[in-house]
Amino acid sequence: MDDPLGNFANIDVEAFLRDSENRVAGFAAAQEGVAAAVGRATAADGLIAVECTARGGVSRLDIDPRAKRMSVHEMSAAILAAIRDADADLQRQLSAIMTGAFGGGLDRALGDPDTARAKVAEAQQAFDRMMGDAMGELDRMRRKLGY
Repeated sequence: MDDPLGNFANIDVEAFLRDSENRVAGFAAAQEGVAAAVGRATAADGLIAVECTARGGVSRLDIDPRAKRMSVHEMSAAILAAIRDADADLQRQLSAIMTGAFGGGLDRALGDPDTARAKVAEAQQAFDRMMGDAMGELDRMRRKLGY
């Protein structure tokens, strides 16, 4: 006679639940880390300072009054350089967050913070579906066994 529990008979439910909780915590930590990450950079000997976030791109631009001595072309170039460097700093942070949470498999997503956030959300949804399927299967087995 077939075992009514099928392959689920050998599952360590406690370990499964601990692993599930750890994964959910990892997803949440990655989402919080991405939301909190701020890339920073300066240019023109510190006269130009920029901050970038995954949510809004450039979130802060500080120009020291002494930068007025620069030509418009020099100031524009310095601002663009600071933006590029702040974005690169942000990308390094996002890469570290994602690698810490998921390993190296999401490197392609890190070129675009929106894609990285979408990948985190996608992983969360896949996990939620897997948990729903597992809990549904456990419930089906419970009913079959008359509990």
